[in-house]
Amino acid sequence: MREFHSCDPELFHKVKEFVSMQAVAEYYGLQVNQKGLCLCPFHQDKDPSMKIYPNGKGFYCFSCGTGGDQIKFAALYQEVRNEEAAKELAIAFQIPLSEPVTYREKREAERKRKRRHEVASFRKRAKMYVRMYWILLCEAIRERNEHFTEALQNITFIEYLLENLEECPEEVYDDKKAVRRIGEIEGRINNWYIRIGPDGSISR
Repeated sequence: MREFHSCDPELFHKVKEFVSMQAVAEYYGLQVNQKGLCLCPFHQDKDPSMKIYPNGKGFYCFSCGTGGDQIKFAALYQEVRNEEAAKELAIAFQIPLSEPVTYREKREAERKRKRRHEVASFRKRAKMYVRMYWILLCEAIRERNEHFTEALQNITFIEYLLENLEECPEEVYDDKKAVRRIGEIEGRINNWYIRIGPDGSISR
């Protein structure tokens, strides 16, 4: 593991003063609700159990007991030293440092920021369509309508996909087959109520 030895003695103070805990959480792709809660990334969290506190008070998970400030959160999330985490946040949020920041460090921080934004956008859209499809499948099973067989064949996979979008969206985003399947699901929802008659006529 590469170590950083910062020349800026105010690094930690600057990061904690200028970057809010919620901004850090959202930078790493977490979705914080209106109550300041989000899914804890440090254990398999099903319901939001991590509290994001305002005014620099950090974070705390009521399920696994993990807590700390902005820098500790970044360090745990990245599995790096506190100093390396603080420097990444400083670069990402454009906090002036006494030590020079290299072009490579800036480029790497921008690459990570862009990827997290892409994954977050993908996750939001994918969850919406996959959940809509899951609702349609549940309805088909309950009513035993014309989509009953399709529902039985797909319901288990769709529930598995929803779980993975919640717990490991980056892995789904990198899985080309999964991304293609989600695209097919979006198209399937759009055509769900189309009916083709015996004479080939199309109706809704």
